[in-house]
Amino acid sequence: MVTVWCALLCFSASAWAQVKFQQLQSPIQTWSNYSLSKDGKTMAANVGGEIFRWTAAGGFVDLGLGDTFSSSIGISADGNTIVAGMIGPDGYPNPAMWQQATGWVNLGHPAEGCILDNSWGDAWGVSGDGSVVVGLAWYCPGAEGFQWTKDGGIVGLGHPTGASSRATTISADGSTIVGFYEDPIQGFRRPVRWIAGTTDMFLGDSLAGEAIAVSSDGSQIVGQAADSTGNGRGFYYSGAGGLVDLGVLSSNTSDQSVATSVSDNGIVIGASINPFNWTSQPFVWSSKMGLHRLQAILVRHGAVIPNNVTLTNVLAISADGTTLVGLWSDTKFNQGPWRVTLHGKAALK
Repeated sequence: MVTVWCALLCFSASAWAQVKFQQLQSPIQTWSNYSLSKDGKTMAANVGGEIFRWTAAGGFVDLGLGDTFSSSIGISADGNTIVAGMIGPDGYPNPAMWQQATGWVNLGHPAEGCILDNSWGDAWGVSGDGSVVVGLAWYCPGAEGFQWTKDGGIVGLGHPTGASSRATTISADGSTIVGFYEDPIQGFRRPVRWIAGTTDMFLGDSLAGEAIAVSSDGSQIVGQAADSTGNGRGFYYSGAGGLVDLGVLSSNTSDQSVATSVSDNGIVIGASINPFNWTSQPFVWSSKMGLHRLQAILVRHGAVIPNNVTLTNVLAISADGTTLVGLWSDTKFNQGPWRVTLHGKAALK
């Protein structure tokens, strides 16, 4: 089995000996979401609405209170720009950008914007160089995906009549924005991408789901879409290969899955979910190796994970494929984030 795996991932067994697993202690015991810089050495965290920046040298550094009702978080390729929703001067969350040199900058909101659910909106993603921010702004009665630049400010990307859209993230090169665009009649989410300001329902007008992550050049998109029975399944899309249903880890046809991140070399991570008890198992997928349970693969190839610890989710993989981050829990009901690094030439391929 080890030989097969290594052949599929194109690196030697000795490289897997360099897999390092870290249990991180969350600064706050609540829900959390994470985003990684290109090399995985810097991490942005939204922990219950509090925004943090993490490095190995400094640990979690608190950047201030954000939107406690939104999990939005994004980070630039170099780790020096972080975006989220932050409390603005009027006391309501606004799309905002933090940079190491200047601190937080309120990005404002569209002229036709409004406060809904005690928020103007949130920033969700940022380009690799930190120059373009995307997210969601409320227009009442719905939400609209937006793009922000220093010169142009916030510009809406459009929304269905009477319904919502969201720009969830943007490719590092700034060419492709992905998210969801609701059905104007039934209201379900649909995967969308925006290229040069043009709305593209790249999986069709009637498929329920959403796009969640995109590779650095915009050529690979992952997320969740409904299968023929209506169950949510993780998907991988590329211009060359079209849509791929990633399936689930179990043989239970009612299980669901979601793909949350993709590296530039096509490694997809996500979770396989039992909708009846809401247990989830993190997975890793590529076109060569197919779908595998992430924890079993990591342990098999050198990661030292305590026997009483279960990886409950995987949320991000760095663009270079060297770093993964997710959530763990143990038999004493402790929980927190975990981080896996693949040292030397151990990057997944």
